[in-house]
Amino acid sequence: MKIIHPAVRILVPAVMLATLSLSACAGMGGDRSQRIAEKAQQRFAAADLDHDGSLGRAEASQGMPRLAQHFDEIDTDHDDRLSKAEIVVYLKQRRASR
Repeated sequence: MKIIHPAVRILVPAVMLATLSLSACAGMGGDRSQRIAEKAQQRFAAADLDHDGSLGRAEASQGMPRLAQHFDEIDTDHDDRLSKAEIVVYLKQRRASR
């Protein structure tokens, strides 16, 4: 019969528990991220009154006022419209700068 060191008896279950906990947390974060993305899509769609896939100044002011405050900064192609892609780039840059 093989003798197992007492530290191994504690360490192995602890590592397994930590791994399971991290997996569960990662899964929850993904769900949360998914919910946030879905809510953002819904808000964008509701703000896009003419359904052209972008937001003009008035649409942004009315439906997404925080974005409207940074309209010129977000509108990188200077077409006076905010595309989803421009908004995503802006939000990623803001997140990275924190």
